[in-house]
Amino acid sequence: MEWMNRLSLKARLLVIVFFSISICSFIAISGFLYFNKQEFYRGITEKSRAIHLRLDAAAHYVATQDGLGPVIDRMKAKYKSPEEMTKEDKEIVLKQVPIVAAMKIGSKDADKDNYEFRIFSDEPRNKDNSATKEELEIFMKFKADSALKDLVVNNGETLTVFRPVRLEKEKGCFKCHGDPQTSPWNNGKDILGYKMENWEEGKLHGVFAIKTDFNKLKLASSNHDFIPPEGILILGIILGAVIALIMATLMIKKPIQGLSAITNDLNTSGTQVSSAATQIATSAEELSQATTQQAASLQETSASIEEISSMVSNNTSNAQEASLISEKSLGSTQRGKEVVDHMIKAIGDINISNAGIADQISTTNKEIENIVKIINEIGDKTKVINDIVFQTKLLSFNASVEAARAGEQGKGFAVVAEEVGNLAAMSGAAAQEITSMLESSIRSVEEIVKRSKDSVGKLIIEGKDKVDSGTKIAHECEEVFNDILSNISNVSRMVSEISSASQEQSQGIREITKAVAQLDQVTHQNTSTASQSSSAAGNLSSQASQLNALVQSLVRTIEGDK
Repeated sequence: MEWMNRLSLKARLLVIVFFSISICSFIAISGFLYFNKQEFYRGITEKSRAIHLRLDAAAHYVATQDGLGPVIDRMKAKYKSPEEMTKEDKEIVLKQVPIVAAMKIGSKDADKDNYEFRIFSDEPRNKDNSATKEELEIFMKFKADSALKDLVVNNGETLTVFRPVRLEKEKGCFKCHGDPQTSPWNNGKDILGYKMENWEEGKLHGVFAIKTDFNKLKLASSNHDFIPPEGILILGIILGAVIALIMATLMIKKPIQGLSAITNDLNTSGTQVSSAATQIATSAEELSQATTQQAASLQETSASIEEISSMVSNNTSNAQEASLISEKSLGSTQRGKEVVDHMIKAIGDINISNAGIADQISTTNKEIENIVKIINEIGDKTKVINDIVFQTKLLSFNASVEAARAGEQGKGFAVVAEEVGNLAAMSGAAAQEITSMLESSIRSVEEIVKRSKDSVGKLIIEGKDKVDSGTKIAHECEEVFNDILSNISNVSRMVSEISSASQEQSQGIREITKAVAQLDQVTHQNTSTASQSSSAAGNLSSQASQLNALVQSLVRTIEGDK
């Protein structure tokens, strides 16, 4: 499109406006023609439906006049059979049939309203009204759906509105198509001699078709209008496009002049920017050299601070190790103190245990004394037994004396008395032995209790003395450990303070090192920035040259190649 480059901006804008207006006009005309066609089809459809309604109204009017019945009666009186009826009389009868009246009205107004009227059926009385293959399909649709009111068929050249004709009693349809038994001639035929079909209310009898040919309708309309409406609209759209193009030419004239002035100012400003960019490049180069020297000095300072930081780090490490050793010693001393505390507690427990033993021995002595007391009581009871034995012997002796006095009658009693005496002697001997054993046991228990009490008493006294001595020594150890623990705690605290101070010092030096490093980094960044500024200044100078070239190109674009 080399020719576009040779055009000025004004010419290009006018070309763009022209094409835009042309496209919009084409779209508007196309849309109008499309919607006008749809409105045209809709108008024809509504007009055809109105004609159908008019035919229905005509049929209903004829039916309400009820002229068919009197005509049939008159014809029956005048003729004996339908074959005798003249053509004129048959026409008189047909004029009173509502459907026929609607057919005649539809055919009569067809030419005036630019449409074609036709009625067809699958069982017509007039063969001219037999349905074609296409019409039969329409007929079957109405037959399958009794609620269907009409059908519209548009094939692009014609538009046809179909409406069903169904039998109705109030329209007198059954006078011709009803029960053959009601035949006016009593032969199953209607008044015109056609066979009565015995059809039912609502049966589809035929279909009215109102067909409109688009070309004929347009031809009829063009005969009345010099210029069709769509032609007027198209001329209006074209005229509006021309006016818009003229207005666009007038409107862009002043802005184009303003753009020309702006391009001249841009050309001057570009030259000034190029000069300023050169000066900025020189200043940036000097700044880059100064920041490079500053970076070298900062690197030397940073190296010295790093050496100091290394020494402080070593001191901090040694202080931390000393602190760890001090903490370990403190821990060992604390554990020693805990052991001494445990030992003191154990000695106290031993002392308590000795006291418990003494109490237990005392309790045992008391129990032994109770045993001795019980043994003494047993001895007393044994003495009672001895007395009983003595009394038993005495009674046995008296019984023997009385048995001897009795003679022969007392021999058995004497034997018993003798045996009782023997038993008493044996019991007395056993009681004597028990008494001897109890006395011996009492003496032995008393001696044992005495010896045990003396021995345990001596041992308790000796153990108490030793426990007291150990407790005294343990308390002395505790005091020594407390002193050691106090000293080690002080040392550990001081070492910890030294370590903390060293860490803070090391942290401070690290912060200084970090600050110097950041300063060094900033210096390097400044150096880099200065270099970038120098480079940017060079680029700015180059871009200024490009800007001048672009301004020249803009000038050529606005004014065109010359």
